[in-house]
Amino acid sequence: MAIGYGVPVPKPKPRVLDRIAYKYERERNAASFRSAVWKRDKSQCRLCGRKVARSVDSTVRGHVHHLRGRNVAPEDKYNPKTAVLVCAICHANIHAVLVKAGLC
Repeated sequence: MAIGYGVPVPKPKPRVLDRIAYKYERERNAASFRSAVWKRDKSQCRLCGRKVARSVDSTVRGHVHHLRGRNVAPEDKYNPKTAVLVCAICHANIHAVLVKAGLC
C-alpha cells in the first residue's frame, strides 16, 4: 500500500528521547562503577590508607581515579578493576605517586 492522501503516517520518535535515555544509562553505569570501587577499597585511600568520605564538605574527600585515562582506554571506562579510590590530597599529585608506588 502506497503512502498517499488519507493514509495516516506516524511521526518518528524524537531524537531527544534517545539522547535522554543514553544520558540516564551513562549516569547509571557511572554510579554503579563508582559504587563498586568504593566498596572494593572499603572507603580507604589506596595510596596512603587514609579513611575517606563521599561528602563534598569533608576535608578528606575520596576520588575514583582511572589508572588509564578514559579517552586512552574507553573500553575500561566503567571497569572497576582499572580504577582506584584515592583521597583528595593524593589525587592532587596522583601521577607522581602512582609511578612511585608502581601502579602505573
